[in-house]
Amino acid sequence: MPAAKFRGRIVRLCQKELKETLRDRRTIITLVMMPLLVYPLLSMALNRFLLSSGGPADQGYSIGVISEGEAAYLTNLLEDPNSQPPDEVVQASGGTIANFRVVGTGDLTPRQALEENQIDLAVEITLPSEGDDDKRQRFRLTAYEGDAASEAARRILIERLEWLRLREAESFAANESGYTPRVKIEVESVGEVKSSPMLATVIPLVLVLMTITGAVYPAIDLTAGERERGTMEALMASPVPRSYVLFAKYIAVVTVALLTAIANLLAMFSTLYFAQLLPMLTGQPSFPWLTVLQILGLLVLFSGFFSALLLSLTSFAKSFKEAQTYLIPVMLLSLTPGMLSLMPGVELKGPLAIAPLINIVLLARDLLAGTVTPTSAVAAVLSTIAYAAAALSIAAKLFGSDAVLRTSEQSFASMLRRPESPSAVPSMSAALMMLALLVPIYFVVSNSLMQWLQSHRESLSVSSQLLLNAAALIATFGFVPLITAWLGRHVYRTTFRLSMPTPTTLIGCFLMGIGAWAIAHEAFVIADAAGIGGLSQERIEQTMKVLGAWKQVPPWLLVATLALTPAVIEELCFRGFLFSALSKSLSPMRVIVITSVVFGLFHVLTGNALLIERFVPSTLLGLMLGWIAYRSGSVIPGMLMHLTHNGLLELVGRYHEYFSFLGSDLEDQTHLPWQWIVVASGIAIAGAGMVWWSTRREPQVRSLSGD
Repeated sequence: MPAAKFRGRIVRLCQKELKETLRDRRTIITLVMMPLLVYPLLSMALNRFLLSSGGPADQGYSIGVISEGEAAYLTNLLEDPNSQPPDEVVQASGGTIANFRVVGTGDLTPRQALEENQIDLAVEITLPSEGDDDKRQRFRLTAYEGDAASEAARRILIERLEWLRLREAESFAANESGYTPRVKIEVESVGEVKSSPMLATVIPLVLVLMTITGAVYPAIDLTAGERERGTMEALMASPVPRSYVLFAKYIAVVTVALLTAIANLLAMFSTLYFAQLLPMLTGQPSFPWLTVLQILGLLVLFSGFFSALLLSLTSFAKSFKEAQTYLIPVMLLSLTPGMLSLMPGVELKGPLAIAPLINIVLLARDLLAGTVTPTSAVAAVLSTIAYAAAALSIAAKLFGSDAVLRTSEQSFASMLRRPESPSAVPSMSAALMMLALLVPIYFVVSNSLMQWLQSHRESLSVSSQLLLNAAALIATFGFVPLITAWLGRHVYRTTFRLSMPTPTTLIGCFLMGIGAWAIAHEAFVIADAAGIGGLSQERIEQTMKVLGAWKQVPPWLLVATLALTPAVIEELCFRGFLFSALSKSLSPMRVIVITSVVFGLFHVLTGNALLIERFVPSTLLGLMLGWIAYRSGSVIPGMLMHLTHNGLLELVGRYHEYFSFLGSDLEDQTHLPWQWIVVASGIAIAGAGMVWWSTRREPQVRSLSGD
């Protein structure tokens, strides 16, 4: 089908589904009325709670000073009418004024008494001596970080002292006499770092739950609702592929979910801004546009994930009521991980970085608090994309196999059954499912292995560490595609593209592997100059330690674990399973680019580190390997090229001190000598020419069929 005709049908279907969805009054109520009504009421309730809740202020805050004399002095200062807030401020705060009880701390210093929880606030008063130029009295206020009463006492005392200075300054202006401020305020904190504000956790949770609410009704109405009304049969009988219909419904649900998310986001932040509660959340008086846009991006991502999940669930239902029965437990289960994010000490790392729903809530919380960790953020985003792809693939399978029948017998258990007949290559949905499984499994395995190796590094030899890394690679990139192929009953030879290439192709790939390392090195240098990645001094020192440790390992083990294993396992995954699945629906160029980018992204997210510097050279290597896979129709030539490239790099790293005779010091020079680049590029081009010449007969047919 021509691309223009394809786009035209998709656009018309999306317009139809959106018009029908937005025409419904219940959708408009969820989309517009709830944000306009709910958030102003919530902000008024919150504002009233903050103003009227006395807490420790009703009983009085305890302030500790070093001596009884200082206690009497500070008490008199606080009882001075000039230090009292105006009547209008008192009335606005609920008619109460915080009480202070100033005591001497005896044998302990005020800071020690604060750390032992005997007082709420420690104050050190330093009076000026006769020879000091600065005649102000210095008040050092120390609060316990994270303690609400201690921080409130410090804030209120600062306000009292500021009122005192303001009124004395006004008196100076009226009397036209010389004036020097009486006090100088210094602020300190002790204790642990304060956790994120409660609003920074509550707001992302509310936004996510409201986004879920906005997607529920359209998902039910466009699937189970149409079945119940009897309009699904007519729609599916039209001369339009079922995948088009599902995609249009998915776009409609995502659009409504996004509009709901945008409406709730703007309503919440605008309400907080005009209610003057936003500084409590962000610490700045201006409207946080950048933070709002970042959270909106997360809600876009989450909307895509949850819309696909809802469509996959409602595809089982034969009626609106049955779909509601399925989704009510899902809504209740969604509250559990969301409420978990409210607990203190819960951080976005480890398994929580890939846990559905909670990773988005925690990431949004960290964005508001300004404590985002790049590695965990990337893991949360990639895992959510993978989950969305998996849910959409399930919805496509259910919708395509049983969308017309109102008396569907499809069940969750049927999703786990293997097909009765084998298929030559996986489908697009199978590829999405494989990636959805691979992302969280790889993240958990790599992080767990990294932590275990760090705790047992002294007792493990370098050889054992290399073998464990190779085993982890096999367990993730090897077994996940293999199990997916077994469950889908896909033929292994065509799925993993195991046909034998010609000897000329193998020789050409070997030459490409010899010359590719110099091209990859220059790509890394150029990317570093452009600000993409780059090695810090710490990373360079770690790399040199690794190179030194490699000298203790036999060369064959180094090549087997760091060159042969990645070459075989990664090629079977990316240029085998993934390449053959995508080739059924996409053009060769798109398949090469997509598999290369995915290949590069997996090399960036390694363990608990985000190795940005590996993206450009890994993606470039993936483009070469993808071209080889397309031209040869086999995964084996790419394995040889990958093995040669990695093996050469590992051996050069182990024996780098023996290469000084070539006239270059690799540790001190950024770019390679131009002679090296010319020779290496010439070898790689010669190898590519041999691959092209030996595969010049219909490479597209071999690439698509796997034969």
